[in-house]
Amino acid sequence: MTPPMDVVHLKSMVNATLLELMPAQETSPTHLHQAMHYALLGSGKRLRPLLTLLAANVATDSRTLRMACVSELVHTASLILDDLPCMDDATMRRDRPCTHIRFSESTAILASTNFLNLAYGVIANCPNVDASTQVAVSAHLSHVIGSMGLVGGQIADLQNHPVGTKSAIEQLYHQKTGCLIEFAVVTGARLRGLDAEVIDALTRFARAFGLLFQLYDDMLDHSTFVQETGKDVQQDAAKTTLLSLYTPEEVRGALSNAQAMAREQLIRAGYDGSLLAALVEQQFVTFNGAAQRLGV
Repeated sequence: MTPPMDVVHLKSMVNATLLELMPAQETSPTHLHQAMHYALLGSGKRLRPLLTLLAANVATDSRTLRMACVSELVHTASLILDDLPCMDDATMRRDRPCTHIRFSESTAILASTNFLNLAYGVIANCPNVDASTQVAVSAHLSHVIGSMGLVGGQIADLQNHPVGTKSAIEQLYHQKTGCLIEFAVVTGARLRGLDAEVIDALTRFARAFGLLFQLYDDMLDHSTFVQETGKDVQQDAAKTTLLSLYTPEEVRGALSNAQAMAREQLIRAGYDGSLLAALVEQQFVTFNGAAQRLGV
C-alpha cells in the first residue's frame, strides 16, 4: 500500500533531520563518519521516528523532529551490531552490504557506539525541551538499550536457550523490538505533555504493535524472498520463535488478538481517527498479507 502523503512528507523531514544531526562525511575521522552516513542514511522505513511524530500529534518543530530521530539512531546502532560476524553474521542490510562488510568490523563497532553517544547528546541538547522531560526520556532510553532491553534481547537471541513458554518468547520479542517502539511512541506523548493514563495506554499499544512487528519479521525471515526484506533471510531457522511454535491457527489468533489490543489502546489514548491510527492500520494490512503468503 502507498503511505498517506502526510507520512511521506514526514519521512522526508526525518531524513533531512538525521542528516543535520550527523557530522559531515568530510569531517575527521572521515572513515568513521562515512560509515555512519552509509549505515544511517540508506533506505530505512523510519517507522520509529514516524511513531514519535504521530504520537506528538504530527508536530514538526525542530525539537520534536530531533527527539524523533533518537530512536532511529539507536535502531541503526543495533542493526550494525546484530549484523556482525560474532552476532548474526549477516551480509545484507537495507538492500546493500552490511556496514562491517562495506567498511570493517572495527569501524562498524565504533560507528554503532558513536550512534548511541549521539542519541544521548541529541536528548541533552534538544532546544525547548524542559529538563524533567529530558531526564525522563534519557532514563527510558537507558532502560531500552540495556540488559532489560536491546542488549538483553540480543544475548538471549544468541544463546537461544530452550524456551518453556510462549509468553517468554513474547518477552524476548519485546526486548528485541517492542521496547524501542515503545520508547518512540512514549517520547512523542511526553513531548505533548500527556498524562500518565494516556502514556500507559500508549505503552500497551506499543507492546502489542511490537509483537506484531516481530511476528512479521519472523514471517519475512521464514520466506526466501531476499528482495522483499532487503536483508539476509533464514537467519532464525535454528532458533525457537513464535512462528516455529505456533500452529497456523495460532498465528492467525496471535495476529488478531494483538491487532485488537493495539486498536483498543489507541482508542483509550484518544488516538482513534488519527494519522497514527491510519499508519498502524496500514501496517496491519502488510502483516496480514505476509501471513497469507505463508499460508497462515
